[in-house]
Amino acid sequence: MKTLKNNNSGGYTLIELMVVIAIMGALASIAIPNYLSHVEKARAAHCLANRYNIEMAERAYFLEHNEPNLKIDDLWSCPSDGVYVWLISDANNPGYPKVGCSIHYAGLIPSSEKQKEKKPKKEKSKK
Repeated sequence: MKTLKNNNSGGYTLIELMVVIAIMGALASIAIPNYLSHVEKARAAHCLANRYNIEMAERAYFLEHNEPNLKIDDLWSCPSDGVYVWLISDANNPGYPKVGCSIHYAGLIPSSEKQKEKKPKKEKSKK
């Protein structure tokens, strides 16, 4: 007695594989730009933390020695390859010390000047 062999190997058809690849491509096209924007936000946050630490080290030095150091160690580097510069280096200035980054310019405009830039809206007179 002969038994019939079943030729169905249980594999996937070409169309099923192409549909799965198309779905994965669509998901990747959505996910990759979001991932890259989150990576840049993380770099900016790391840069902000570095600038804060530089400012705290300068304040500590100034309190101990009663003179500014204004040296940025090689230990601190921007993750986006920016350069740290002193924005406020005068110890008599109330905003001292203030460090900025050549790429992440946060902190260039003091909050008092930001308020001056915003002009109040004029109210329309009722007739």
